[in-house]
Amino acid sequence: MLFLAIETATSRPSMAIFRDQKLLGSIECDSSGSLTPQIIPTIHQLLEDVSCRIKDLEGLAVSIGPGTFTGLRVGLATMTAFRLALGVPLVGVSTLEGLAWNLPNSDVPIISTVSIRTDRIYWARFRWQQGHLVREDDEQMGKFSDVCAAISEPTVFLGDGWIRNKECVEVSGPSIMEGPPEALWPSAKGIGQAGLAFLQRGECLPEGCSPHYIQASYAETAKSTIQA
Repeated sequence: MLFLAIETATSRPSMAIFRDQKLLGSIECDSSGSLTPQIIPTIHQLLEDVSCRIKDLEGLAVSIGPGTFTGLRVGLATMTAFRLALGVPLVGVSTLEGLAWNLPNSDVPIISTVSIRTDRIYWARFRWQQGHLVREDDEQMGKFSDVCAAISEPTVFLGDGWIRNKECVEVSGPSIMEGPPEALWPSAKGIGQAGLAFLQRGECLPEGCSPHYIQASYAETAKSTIQA
């Protein structure tokens, strides 16, 4: 199966093309610019780089959060349009699960994190068991310092929740480890690797579904304030 995966949950959006488990190519958007005007041209550039046409795609995988409102909205809207135009399946992958796939077959547990604000994160713990990724904790919000304080065995941290909080909270001891630089940020590579299993099982996103936003958009917040 030839499929496109995109990750737009954080400030480093990316796209990747896979043929089954083989990564054919990947590309990152310009994180300094707006995602909306560059997402389609970047996807077309990636398709050109791997000598594929958009009509060749047989599946789609997209990050569904937790993540930023604008990034997730643009990513899901784009992939939903592709699904309708191409008539191919679209699956959604948790940003936290996709992060854990950045570090396949880790010997130690992985805590994936997405930053909310200082000392506040979304997180989940994963462990690789006989080649399968197992989620040991439900996705949840919490204090970064509390998560670190509860670590009782060697554990590797990934995500911008770690990157943006590690200097603000006292972290000591050999049990807490930082993942390698290439695995720290959510990536379309991880979303694609996780998404293949969803595609193979036919676990497609329902129409009209909403991503898991870190927080409501400004418009939603303003509307709630007016109604109150």
